[in-house]
Amino acid sequence: GNDRPPLVDVGVMYEGKERILPDSEILEKSVGGRLANVNNSVAKTFLTYRRAPPSMPCSALVVTEIVVICTSKGEMPPHAFCMINKNLNKGLVGADIFICYKKSVNRPNLITYKPGILSRYPHQDQDSFPLPMSVPLFCLPMGATLELWPESTSQPDPVFSTFVLTVSDAAQKVYGSAVTFYERVPPDKLTPEQLKKLDPGGQGDVTTFTYNTNKCICLLSRWPFFDTFEKFLIFIYRMSCEGSHSVPIERYISHLLEEVPFPSVQRPRILLQLSPDDRIIFTQPEDLPLPRSGAGFRQLLMNLGSENCLMLLLCVLTEQKLLVHSLRPDVLTAVAEAASMIIFPFKWQCPYIPLCPISLVELLHAPLPFLIGVDSRFFDLSEPPRDVICVDLDTSIITLGESKLNVHLSFLPKKPTRVLKNCLDRLHQKLHLLLQSATTQPSNNTDNSIDNDFLLKRKELIFELEIQEAFLRFMATILRGYRNYLLPIIKAPTVGTTDTNSLFNLKAFTLSRDRSDTKFFGLVVKTQMFIRFIEERSFVSDMDAGLAFFDECTEKMAAAALVGKVKQNGWLQDGEGRLLDLDESHHSERTVFIMPPEPTGLPSNTTYTYQGFNLNPLLFSYKEPKSLLKAATRLSGGGMAPGSPMARRTKHEIKSAQKLAKKYASSPELWAKCLLGTCYSLWFIHLPSFVLMSQTKAPGTLRNAQELLVRIQKAGFTIKDEVCYRVMMQLCGLYSQPVLAVKLLFLMKRSGLQPNAITYGFYNRAVLEATWPSDMHNSSQLLWNKLRNVIMGAALFRQAGRRLAKQRRMSTVTDDGNSLTADVGGDGLSLT
Repeated sequence: GNDRPPLVDVGVMYEGKERILPDSEILEKSVGGRLANVNNSVAKTFLTYRRAPPSMPCSALVVTEIVVICTSKGEMPPHAFCMINKNLNKGLVGADIFICYKKSVNRPNLITYKPGILSRYPHQDQDSFPLPMSVPLFCLPMGATLELWPESTSQPDPVFSTFVLTVSDAAQKVYGSAVTFYERVPPDKLTPEQLKKLDPGGQGDVTTFTYNTNKCICLLSRWPFFDTFEKFLIFIYRMSCEGSHSVPIERYISHLLEEVPFPSVQRPRILLQLSPDDRIIFTQPEDLPLPRSGAGFRQLLMNLGSENCLMLLLCVLTEQKLLVHSLRPDVLTAVAEAASMIIFPFKWQCPYIPLCPISLVELLHAPLPFLIGVDSRFFDLSEPPRDVICVDLDTSIITLGESKLNVHLSFLPKKPTRVLKNCLDRLHQKLHLLLQSATTQPSNNTDNSIDNDFLLKRKELIFELEIQEAFLRFMATILRGYRNYLLPIIKAPTVGTTDTNSLFNLKAFTLSRDRSDTKFFGLVVKTQMFIRFIEERSFVSDMDAGLAFFDECTEKMAAAALVGKVKQNGWLQDGEGRLLDLDESHHSERTVFIMPPEPTGLPSNTTYTYQGFNLNPLLFSYKEPKSLLKAATRLSGGGMAPGSPMARRTKHEIKSAQKLAKKYASSPELWAKCLLGTCYSLWFIHLPSFVLMSQTKAPGTLRNAQELLVRIQKAGFTIKDEVCYRVMMQLCGLYSQPVLAVKLLFLMKRSGLQPNAITYGFYNRAVLEATWPSDMHNSSQLLWNKLRNVIMGAALFRQAGRRLAKQRRMSTVTDDGNSLTADVGGDGLSLT
């Protein structure tokens, strides 16, 4: 009942071996007055409990359900229940009995409303960054509430949450950082209907109860600076609760958005001083050939462990209905984003909402796969469908739906899975030690700790990359050699040319894997993300740079497996085997120091005090957005313009070319070949400009360039740089030369070059969108060419057979002569 404070914790105590906490109590007697020993042996075992203090916030967690399970009979903890890992049966015989409990929010009487925007900055939408209309729903996913609290309860601490929105037809992401808190509402501002709903019995008194509502401060960005934005939002929230200030909160907000520069190569570290004791830092995002995300791989590994990470990987790869939930909204978003990133180069194609508002939970009944994250308080209101797989981040338990009982870790490829698990176990242990050392070290807020902030940020990034690289190695291993089964378009397109079966040999790819993994790959190749992966790999897309990088990863893993360099823990022995590495060539410790905002333009000797978080639009220092900021926004997506007629190397290709040049510089012969290849690359890079000056002669110029490549190949020299062929592929598409593009593709393969995702995409675009010659569809010339190739092939085989037979006859005669000589010599006679 509600006559006593709720339970906030339960436990099990072995008498004589353990001591309880000072605020806990032992359940020594049952309701009937008997001894409450729950053990059937001589040693006594009692249950313990701890009640909430009178000042406990109403949003705190309390124990709402307790169950008993028998693990000896295969029983598992129910969904969202925590198991106390202490056996109640300590006897020599008998079953293993454990207690499980569930915690929920101690919700008072409340009224829920649809959230809306009270204030915003900038006040009007900008062309480069309009405000999404769904932001209020994600700021308060459980809705805006008006609650009735006892007077003795204290205000809960603000809660930080993150969310991800997809805008521009899911082409871009917007990252939201939010802080939710409660404010008191005077009773005279409530309507009689609201007062009646909050206090149905009419027993409430203004002196014994208070009315409170939740609010949220949110900051949107195209970059996931979650940790930095959390500190800033907490700082301005505390300003609204603490005394008077010479500079209003509004100026701090406009100062951050208008005056603080974005980190760049020239200024990679930004330090913004907010007060003598508070500061925030911005560091330049690493330029990696992977999609940008707000993933937290450390949170993924720490909250699930290695085995559950493998189960989550299997569920995502086979496109199951996944529901991730937690009472910590920031962890929820980080893990959901990580779950969508561990399958790179695949991209989740089904509904994806890392932090789903309660008003959109109808998606859980959708007849298609999804990856959705919800607040665990959702289970107090409703139960998910039975075919949904639930991932509980608070208890580290994955509950498989009834229709997904056949999903098992044994489906994953054996050897890559073993290597991945060993690597995750090692990283999980390392992460645990790092967290222990961080808690034992005293905090230092002096100026000497500024560098420590940046060093800590660097260490966290390196650890994130180590975990991400472990999953990347797994994906590169299981998809090794997939490029051999891509089917290029080599004739005029017809109906069905762009189907997956026409672009990729699914059957041959599945049969090329180990027989024990046939079921796993049979499920994977049927998923929407695999089909989309083949489409993006075959044509020009915004994923080309990342896919080209993944191709290099598969080649590295194939080479490592060939020479046997892979250790049991999944890492290569040499330093060049790293798939993800930070670029230290432009690393700089230059830090730009920015002072707090000044009260410029404000009345002198004026202080600002806040009664709640209410902003005055007149106190903002609004400025027109700078063109540099717009340029940075346009370039934030990275990569190469897909339709550019001038093919450029990706940043990862440039780094690879630089490493290759350093390797060749040690040998004069190799360095000469490197310089010659660079000369050819420069000539082909400038070829589009030459063609543009004489477009009427473009077909002839392209044929001459193709003949140049043929002569280079006949001379025994191989151009390692794909940019030569990539330029030709683009020009073939621009000037409708699909036949020439096909010849270039076969020439490229004869040279030993496998086109990466960028070059291959431009090739397929050239042959798909270009106009083929009209006589190429039903021309008898193609049939005569095929017949000629057959006859020439048969003649060459016959000629080779005759040459081989002649060599065998000559070898036989020689052997007979030698044997005859040996026999005669053995008798000691002479033939002369």
